Amino acid sequence: MKQYKILLVTFFSTWDNGWYYKVALEKNGHTVIPFDPYSEKDPDSCVLQLVRETKPDFLLYAKNELSVETFRELRRSTKLIMWYPDPVIPDWLPPFVEVADVFFTMTEGLVEEFKKINPNSYWLTQGFEPSFFEIREITERDRKKYSADVAFVGNLGSKPHYLPRRTLLQSVIDNGFKLKWWGPRMPRKFSTVPLLFGKLGRAYGGEYVFRETYAKVARLSKIFLALEAMPHIRKSMSSRMYTAVGCGAFYLCRHVEGIEEILEPGKEIVTFRDEDEMLDMIRYYLRNDALRQRIAEAGRKRVLHEHTYEIRVRQMAEMISHLFD
Repeated sequence: MKQYKILLVTFFSTWDNGWYYKVALEKNGHTVIPFDPYSEKDPDSCVLQLVRETKPDFLLYAKNELSVETFRELRRSTKLIMWYPDPVIPDWLPPFVEVADVFFTMTEGLVEEFKKINPNSYWLTQGFEPSFFEIREITERDRKKYSADVAFVGNLGSKPHYLPRRTLLQSVIDNGFKLKWWGPRMPRKFSTVPLLFGKLGRAYGGEYVFRETYAKVARLSKIFLALEAMPHIRKSMSSRMYTAVGCGAFYLCRHVEGIEEILEPGKEIVTFRDEDEMLDMIRYYLRNDALRQRIAEAGRKRVLHEHTYEIRVRQMAEMISHLFD
């Protein structure tokens, strides 16, 4: 496989995928020049200068880290590859898709829609970078803090695709299961006061878990519940699935069309289609420890064998080499 010099333009905060991409690219022998737009007062000018100085084979970006006008100018000097990591299409996205030399979406069901904007649009699902989720030790304090019948990690904000999550998590609590959820705090608004001071608010774990603490939640919770935002769109699984399962979680999620081609329901993960089925699955698997642990271990092995970011960026590089070399 050809090795590339890649300018990686994305956010490198603790919880962003930028670090995972960088490590995975380097594992594949590529030279990576990381650039975080948050680190500069004038990121557009800085990246233009960086491209002139380093002459990368291509620039890899994820979202609207820079202005679309800057990306148009960058295309005169290098190839532009975009790997968009969400199943939602915001208004700002189509102009970036149009400018890219190659556009990758993590949502297979949207490929044909994106091809109308850019014929070089393809599906490339996300992955797991195990080196960031190693657990050094699990203490008794960890067991007390991170253990639960059911854990949820994600956003319960006020955007429309987040609101159904609140209803389902409330149902988990109302049916007598011990729930802990982790992520950004719910917004403090008049409309959320009953939630904040109710059972759902009290089930908040108190932090946004990531890396080792995320792995501890995945390992110590009996059931890791995932509520995908767009389950009706084919293969719209987020990186959450790969990360949680790769960390050893028993993963219970909404059934996403095509998910069985990635991880096998009933053997490596478990899926549900409605609230009643979700509750039935929680009841059943909480009573069956050995089966739950067997499924979690099978899923973990599959993710480590087929769905790491090291494998994913290798697939990306192979596709790019077929297109351009």
